[in-house]
Amino acid sequence: MRNIKQKNTLWYASLSIFCLFSFSMLLSACEQAQNNDGKIHLKLWYWNRSIDDGLINAVSKQFPNIVLEADKINDYDNKVRTTLAGHYGVPDILGINTNVAPFFPDEDQFVDLKTLGAEELHSQYLDWKWNLGMTPSGRMIAFPMDTGPTALFYRADIFKQAGLPYEPDAVANSLKTWDDYIQAGVKLKNATGGKSMMFDTATTIYTQMMAQSSKQYFDPSGKFIGDQAQVKNAWNEATKVVQMGLSAKLQMWTTDWNKGIVNGLTASFVGAAWMKQILQETAPATAGKWRVTYAPGGAGNSGGSFLAITKASQHPKEAFEVIKWLQSPENQVVGYTNIQLFPSTISAFSAPQLHQAEAFYGGEDTTKIFAQSATQIPRYYMGPDDGTVSGPITDQLALVEFQHKIPDQAWTDAIQRGQRELLR
Repeated sequence: MRNIKQKNTLWYASLSIFCLFSFSMLLSACEQAQNNDGKIHLKLWYWNRSIDDGLINAVSKQFPNIVLEADKINDYDNKVRTTLAGHYGVPDILGINTNVAPFFPDEDQFVDLKTLGAEELHSQYLDWKWNLGMTPSGRMIAFPMDTGPTALFYRADIFKQAGLPYEPDAVANSLKTWDDYIQAGVKLKNATGGKSMMFDTATTIYTQMMAQSSKQYFDPSGKFIGDQAQVKNAWNEATKVVQMGLSAKLQMWTTDWNKGIVNGLTASFVGAAWMKQILQETAPATAGKWRVTYAPGGAGNSGGSFLAITKASQHPKEAFEVIKWLQSPENQVVGYTNIQLFPSTISAFSAPQLHQAEAFYGGEDTTKIFAQSATQIPRYYMGPDDGTVSGPITDQLALVEFQHKIPDQAWTDAIQRGQRELLR
């Protein structure tokens, strides 16, 4: 009886393997039949609003010999990670969000774009953005798409009510540093009786100061520098705002933050160019009251995406031609016009389509501010483990702001926890 069971088990296992093999062969045959059109078929994965759909649809007209099969993926990062780990079903072209550095340890799964002639295009793109797609070993695994230059968003009417400068140039001249910004926050709170606050939350201060820094949490050799001055200074300014009672305590991406924007409890915040649309959709009734000017502390970046070619691609040269076309200066202008993707190509900043009087911002042409910011951002290195150590810092900062934890103890706990996480 035992031998019969063993034989049955072996028979079923063999049948399963045969069926799986046959199914795979069937899929392969079907795919070959589908692709038996004499054209090169490329698969692209992207997420909603990362690339203009009209441009994707136009690829076949630009390249008659190429069929671009574009899949808009939900739960994007998990899908990409799972697929790369399994080495099965990997597309030719992958969109990568601002979290490009975590892919550096897997650089061998991507084509070095320099081998396809990418360096010839370097001068057309913002240098700091280009550099973010370079691994510490010198391979270029990610091609620039959009960027997230930052600026100061503020309510001109509330600034005027508080006796502060309220025209963009005057605001920029009076708020050159974060300390200038904090002192203006004191005046605004006193003038409005606390009905309006200069800052939404300490987390915004911390993350936007870090976005302006040429140093982050690691150097290119992988050495941890997250306990050094560039991080501690941002921490100190953020906790100072909390201790001075200048924060509205409104965490972004919450309904409370939305309400604070609508009712004027939040009078300003430093944010990226893509915040323009979020602000307009959140508080349409405040149209005409907002302005944009240069951020205190200098230019910074928050966000922005990339395109990569995987080693799974049998047609990397053709894939690169598609990428170059999708992210050409002309098409980056299209991307900004249609879905507000701020360009990484320098020449795009002078395109007339980018410079319009914007009613929501009192007729201001805000692109001038963001474009100037984009050209002044310093090179900075993002490491694969940045999120591992930055998470504990912002977690502890929230405890300072919302649970009155002592800042010095919170800082110590944040650094220790981050270093423990690195050892896992």
